[in-house]
Amino acid sequence: MGKVAYNNPRFFDFVYDDFLCAAVDSHVAQSGVLFHSLTKESVWELFEITGVLAELKKRGYDSFQLDLSGSDDTYQKLTLTDQNEILVHLRLSIQEYRIRLNDYFFKEKYLVVNWLQTRHPKQEGRDSTRLYPGQDVPGLGIFPEMSDLIGFLIISLRLNGAVIRPEYFHDAVLFSRKFHFLEADSKALYQALRTTFPKHSIRAISTLLQHGKIIDAKRGVIEWKPIEMIFFLEKSLNFFVFNRKFEKKVSKILSTYKLSLLEGAETELGLNT
Repeated sequence: MGKVAYNNPRFFDFVYDDFLCAAVDSHVAQSGVLFHSLTKESVWELFEITGVLAELKKRGYDSFQLDLSGSDDTYQKLTLTDQNEILVHLRLSIQEYRIRLNDYFFKEKYLVVNWLQTRHPKQEGRDSTRLYPGQDVPGLGIFPEMSDLIGFLIISLRLNGAVIRPEYFHDAVLFSRKFHFLEADSKALYQALRTTFPKHSIRAISTLLQHGKIIDAKRGVIEWKPIEMIFFLEKSLNFFVFNRKFEKKVSKILSTYKLSLLEGAETELGLNT
């Protein structure tokens, strides 16, 4: 069993074993607000057991308000605020995905995280020049807790995994710890960026992308578009879906990239490598 935090095991330290099977099979369907399944109290409990609330309290927040909105599987919004400041913002949906497994396809329902943002407005001495694209204040730095929250939402909603759509390159870097790129094209671009600019910070690469300063010899200006990354609850699927054939396709696409920076881009944006 993996390391323990807040008297609860880290969700992503588990494989899909008897513990998780029991958790799903013993779940009693309930009427509620989130996807007509989870009550507000149930969602609040997930924030507690995953350690999100404990981490927020360490950062000086203690007047929490949880709001859930949305009417069906196509859109649900979850926000956690403190004195009208958004601390955690999630936009969720449930969708059926058609996944290729060798020469076959299978369909399953997944929790889709269309947007995930954490905000730390109380952080002292924050420097606006150090913000990542899309940020108005620094993030909370609670990725382990937020990934556990997503994991336990999967279990609670009786789904087969999660799909996340990173809006920015730096988000993809963060979620690549637990999620896999669903498409070979996306993984190839990600690897091309990481290998071409090894001395650049993640923030620098993300900022350069956001301002259209990275170009490819054949493709021209590289744009980062929201891509899809997937986490399978049944972890053994990774070996079949992301197999040698998939990796070979990634390598072939990767070999076609020849990335470079527009002249003077770093000076213009005030970036340090």
